[in-house]
Amino acid sequence: MSLFDAESIDKRLGQRLSLLELFALALCVASVFVFAGADSGYDLHNYLRAGQGDTSFHFYASWILPVYRLLGLVDPVVAFVIWNLACIAGVFAATRVFNAGSKAPLALLTYQMLYTIYYGNITGILLGGLAVYWWGLAHRRLTLAGLGLTLLLTKFHLGIPLGLILGSLAGLSRREWLRLALVPGLAFLLSLAAYPAWPLQVASTILSNPPNDLGSITLWQWLGDSSLLLWIPPLLLPLPKTQRLIMLVATTALALPYFQHTDLLALFVFPISWVPLAGNIGFYLYAQYSWPGLKALAIIPAGIYLYIGAPAMWEWLRTRTGASNA
Repeated sequence: MSLFDAESIDKRLGQRLSLLELFALALCVASVFVFAGADSGYDLHNYLRAGQGDTSFHFYASWILPVYRLLGLVDPVVAFVIWNLACIAGVFAATRVFNAGSKAPLALLTYQMLYTIYYGNITGILLGGLAVYWWGLAHRRLTLAGLGLTLLLTKFHLGIPLGLILGSLAGLSRREWLRLALVPGLAFLLSLAAYPAWPLQVASTILSNPPNDLGSITLWQWLGDSSLLLWIPPLLLPLPKTQRLIMLVATTALALPYFQHTDLLALFVFPISWVPLAGNIGFYLYAQYSWPGLKALAIIPAGIYLYIGAPAMWEWLRTRTGASNA
């Protein structure tokens, strides 16, 4: 079943739930109600405050603020449940759109997913947008794809690279790119009308009150902008489309200035076999070493990067060497 074929995507979406999927969904939903009664939802509380005008801890596009305002109309516990059920649905939809078979629900069975639920993080919502974006691209329903892209771009430092990666691999023409950009462009203009100069406000917030990077796993924190060189192999090496896609998503985790370990879910929804379960070492790393330990989760995207890139690089060098000797 092709990752890029619309019919294959529809078949995956129409499959009956497997026992593992039922278990994964039940575990996540049960976790929502368990955590709802605990001292949880730190990220969601910040989102709800942003909906009321306090954006001192909000680093995302302001077109999401009306959603926060609506959630702010109900009891915080109810808002926590609604938000997290939507997050679970988003991750599940992404696993179905991009993955198939017994390993598809593994993203739901990870430390990163439970962490996302506990904190009320936005990652699952973004992955729902990613799923809609790719479904729309595959079917050339570009207005719907634009809606998904708009949601994905809410967290622009993650949404921009993922949006460009998938859009480029979808083989869009220049005219299709323009059609795709209509919905995000309209959302941007409407958000400016409602919240004038919000991009400058977000930039000011990032500079004066930087986002918490304790859980960031990017290599940028150790290598600086030299990590940008990691983009060269997946862009230039001769790779099958699916491998190129997965390697580029792994590069996104390694080469951005900021990438939280929860954003690994954006990698886990793709067909990478049993690798998502490695995210569960986060339980041990945090218990033993607290926040610094979570940075070791960089080994997951780094391992995928090398697993795909090293053989391709070796084959390219062997071919080049053979050609020069001939």
